[in-house]
Amino acid sequence: MNKAEYIKQLKGLIKKYHPDLHNDSFCESVYNEITVKLVNKLNELKTNDNNQINVKEQDYEYYKTGVKYYKNIHPNYFYKRNPDTTFETKPYDELISILNNIYLSFNLSEHYFNLVVSEYPQSPYAQDAKEKIILLKKLYKSYENIALEENKIVNSSGFMNEMELKII
Repeated sequence: MNKAEYIKQLKGLIKKYHPDLHNDSFCESVYNEITVKLVNKLNELKTNDNNQINVKEQDYEYYKTGVKYYKNIHPNYFYKRNPDTTFETKPYDELISILNNIYLSFNLSEHYFNLVVSEYPQSPYAQDAKEKIILLKKLYKSYENIALEENKIVNSSGFMNEMELKII
């Protein structure tokens, strides 16, 4: 029995045993039992539908997950903005945690982009995934040189030139 037939059958039973149509306590208990079963079944079907990924769109799911982790790789997490619009480095303990999350994001985003490139080479997302992998390698190189004990001002144009990045 498919989802639509099951729901139709349960709704028919609910109408049949509705307390407004009968003044019997047995009918009311049957109605309550059916209603609970219907709600549970609908919730179960709803979660099953949400957990299924269309195989045709698996490349997009991998790409989207890679982009989600890719967005976590940004040096602005190291600073907090003061009310006077200046930026201050966060405390050392927070910096260590942030750096660990960034390194984890490097690995996860690269993993998902590699899945797109290797498993779906004809995908419309494959070329962008390849470019992001190259960029990830360049960005990773810049994070290897971070010394958390030092508070230094980053020369953004020098960094862009050193990493061979272009502003679009």
